[in-house]
Amino acid sequence: VQTNCSSGNSSSFTSSSAFSTAAPPCFTPSGLAASSVTYNSATLNWTAVAGVSSYLVNYRIVGSASWTTSTSATSSKALTGLSALTNYEFQVKSDCGSGNISAFSTVADFVTPAQPCNLPSGLNASAITYNSATLNWTAVAGVNSYNINYRISGTSTWTSLTSATNSKSITALAAS
Repeated sequence: VQTNCSSGNSSSFTSSSAFSTAAPPCFTPSGLAASSVTYNSATLNWTAVAGVSSYLVNYRIVGSASWTTSTSATSSKALTGLSALTNYEFQVKSDCGSGNISAFSTVADFVTPAQPCNLPSGLNASAITYNSATLNWTAVAGVNSYNINYRISGTSTWTSLTSATNSKSITALAAS
């Protein structure tokens, strides 16, 4: 800095002084959404923030007191081990390094669907008589009931029944 006085009289410049500007702000992620949601997994996505070294991701079942915390080097995070038919929420914050961390984003949520029903296996018939039989199969965990279709071989008309267990007795069959 130099002073200017009257009649062109000026001082010398002072010695220089150095300073550093603050780091640019670490912006909060936006555009949160879940994709590829299954009964036990999901991918969390958000819009990338420039200058980020990593992201801190919090997720939980809606209404839970505590968050599960994870990190990601990219603008997505794959989650596994989720529960079926459950409403989850998540939030993300940016870590730009050197302690420069954004605030958490607003919360986004997603719902996992029901676990798919597995196909029964081990189909067989037992206690076969001239006009009845018992249809059997291996029980499938988590099933409420089974829908059963049967017909005379070579015909196009099916008979439909339901069963709460992994077997069903059928009667009034035609003798072969």
